[in-house]
Parts: sequence; C-alpha cells; structure tokens
Amino acid sequence: MRPGASADDGRAERRGGGRRAAIAVGFVCLVILAAGYAIYRERHSFGAALRQVGVWPMVLSLVLGAAGVATTFPLWREVLVGLGAPIPWGPAARVFFTSQLGKYLPGSVWPVIMQMEAGRAWGANRRTMLGGNLVTIVLNCCVGLLVACIALPVWSPHALAHYWWVLLALPFLLALLHPRALPALLDKAFALLHRPPLNEHLPLRSTARAAEWSALCWVLLGLHLYVLCAALGHAGFSALALCVGGMALAMSAGVLFIPAPAGAGLREVVLVLVLRAVLSSGQALAIVVASRALLILADVALAGLAAVARPRLVAAASPPQRGPR
Repeated sequence: MRPGASADDGRAERRGGGRRAAIAVGFVCLVILAAGYAIYRERHSFGAALRQVGVWPMVLSLVLGAAGVATTFPLWREVLVGLGAPIPWGPAARVFFTSQLGKYLPGSVWPVIMQMEAGRAWGANRRTMLGGNLVTIVLNCCVGLLVACIALPVWSPHALAHYWWVLLALPFLLALLHPRALPALLDKAFALLHRPPLNEHLPLRSTARAAEWSALCWVLLGLHLYVLCAALGHAGFSALALCVGGMALAMSAGVLFIPAPAGAGLREVVLVLVLRAVLSSGQALAIVVASRALLILADVALAGLAAVARPRLVAAASPPQRGPR
C-alpha cells in the first residue's frame, strides 16, 4: 500500500482489481467460445475437405499455418519496441495470442481493446498500444499487397488485372507507413477526443524489421495453402506463387473489411476466385474451408500454449514495480 493511503483505499483498490480480473476472465471465455463456434460451424465442410486432401497434408498445413500466425507476434512486438513499449517476450506472447481470439467476435476491435488493457501492467499506455496495433495492421496489409503484386504475376502476367480493386488500397497504405504519418493521424484523433497525443513515431529500422517478419508470415501462410493444393495434384513453383500471392491478397482484403469477424466472407470469396485458376470450384471451396478451419485451430492452439506457459513466463519476467509516490 502507498504511504498515507488508508485501509479503505486499499480495500477499494483490491475490489477494483478483482472486478477487472473477473471481466478479463469472462471476456477471454467469451472469445474462446466464439472461436470454438467458428470451428463447429465449419465441421461438415472441414470433414469433406479432410477426406479429399488426407490427414498428413492437413497436419503439415496446420503446422505451417501455425508458424505463419506465430510470426505476426514478433512483428507486433517489433512495432511496440519501436514506439517505446518494450514488453518482455514472454508476457507479450501471452497478451498477443490470447487477444487474437477476440477477432472472431464481430467488429474486429476486441484484440485492440484487450491489448490496450494488458499493456498497462507493463508501463505501456493505451495510446501506445492502440498505435502499435494500428501500425501493425497497416504494415502487414501493405506487405501482403506487395507480396501479391510480386507473386501473382509469377503464375500469370495478367493475374493482377482481375484483382485491381483490392490493390487500390496500396498507395494509401504505403503513405501511412511513413514513420510520422500514422502517429500524426492518431495524435489528431486523440486531440478531437481531448486526450494527450501519442508523441511517438516508428523508426525506420523498426519498420524494416517488422516488414521482414510480415514477409515471412505471408510466405508461411502461402505454404500452408500450397500443401493443401499439392495434395490434390497441383504442385510446382507457379502453383506455389499463386498460393502465396492469393493468400496475401485474400487475407489483406479480409483485414481491410473491418465489419466481418477475422475477415470472414470476403477472404473466402477472393481466395476461391484465385484458386479456381488451378482447381475446380468444388476443390477450391474445400481448400478454402479447410484453410480457414486450420487457421482457427492454430489461433486456439497458440493461445492455449501461451496460457499454459503463463506461470513460467511470469516467473521469468515480472512487471515493473512502482515505488512510493
């Protein structure tokens, strides 16, 4: 207890902390149920895809998908470090992977809210956590569209002609990647809300490192999709390029479509259109459904691993203690 604080103040502080903990636990349970329902809803289509593709390609695809999802964590942390919020690796992983389940709720804002609240325990204010999340999303989408621009023409020189409407976002995203652009917009938004400014910008070195992690993420997710396609007899370098570019294009479009939980709907439509270049309509739909179910499983598995490892991570790194004021 702080010097000069009364016993009533201490009890009120403990009650407030207990309420916040109960709300946090309840919210985590809610997002886990939402992710579980997303898997349950796809169970029949996933079973049909499993019979077509086979068990072992599904297992390998799940591993690659989980690796792709996992690389978004060092991307996010690199951005936070650049913004002056160096949260330790262990606790940051727990916060990140648990909060990612919130994207299965409508609105796509719940991961941001969870990260904003969790960051306070490590000395990072809400504004910095919000800025870090937005910069991560913009950077990952920008790199994803760049990967699509590079990979899709490898499969066909005319591929981008079919998807020009998504690439319209690329110039705006590139402009927002300037170290001062997005923080300046956030500062203006905070001023309208009568809040203190962020007063931070992402250094060029941090931007480059985060972009490297993002590129690796898209390659791994493309390999996750390619394994499923190869199991149906469509292998080769051009098919790999199609899967990497198609996955980057579809998922970036899904993220930009904010109202849908985790990009559901638009991502599937774009990916089916891309895969129909090498697969039948039925095969393309089966692959897309299998991919979505596997990536949901990857999100749940990574969140579970982070939660199970929590006691060890907390022992290894404790939040900074505030001295008497």
